Amino acid sequence: MIKNIIYRTLWVLVFVFAIGLLVWSNMKYNNSHCTDIVVKMPVSNYPSLISEEDIKTSILKEMPAIIGQPLEQINLEDLETFVAMNAQLKQVKTFININGEIQINANARKAILRVFDTKGQNVYLGEGLCLMENSPKHAQRILVASGHIPHLTKSEQKQVLLGNQDLPQIYNDLYKLGNLLQEDPFLESLIDQIYVFKNGEIELTPKVGVKKIYFGKMEQSEEKLFKLKAFYLSGKGIVDWQKYQSINIKYSKQIVCSKK
Repeated sequence: MIKNIIYRTLWVLVFVFAIGLLVWSNMKYNNSHCTDIVVKMPVSNYPSLISEEDIKTSILKEMPAIIGQPLEQINLEDLETFVAMNAQLKQVKTFININGEIQINANARKAILRVFDTKGQNVYLGEGLCLMENSPKHAQRILVASGHIPHLTKSEQKQVLLGNQDLPQIYNDLYKLGNLLQEDPFLESLIDQIYVFKNGEIELTPKVGVKKIYFGKMEQSEEKLFKLKAFYLSGKGIVDWQKYQSINIKYSKQIVCSKK
């Protein structure tokens, strides 16, 4: 009987303590102000187009009075949405830590290739088919695509990011091709540039060997890259590379070499 009374009393005390702690935490939160903005990005195995300092700077530019502002007046959901609208980021999480700081955890989006469109604008095409602005501070040496690639305005790029608009098909094709090349270390080190013709066919510029590789349309792209790699690794014609102008791999199950 006495044990039961003690047991119940302890549970009541624990409950009262928990309620008191909750009330105290809430009062502390209501009376607290934002002391700083802390951005944390894990180190990735690929170069980033944005830094932690860049993110903090963009927030302070958009919300200059946020540091020192009462925490209860800060809409974390709106802040997280603002940060997530940067296409260079993914998996953005925002919360208030125990120090009264607004902490933002985010991952950098991987760039697949750099695209120069018909108007000369250059953007990065990143994982998830996102268009990322060129950053002079964080330029990357990466596969380049140019030629007849449709221009997208800033507004159109934003609609693509929001999921309200689809990218032109050639962007999807370039994204697929860029991924295929990145997935194979040999091909990634071999191919330097991609050029898109008006009819949608693709030409590759290698770093070694012939000057041009005619790839054609994206149909059977895996097969084309497989036979290209096999051709280079087989050693056929390597002694006479200088005699050839181009390689054509767009036809099924064959490679056509053209002399200068």
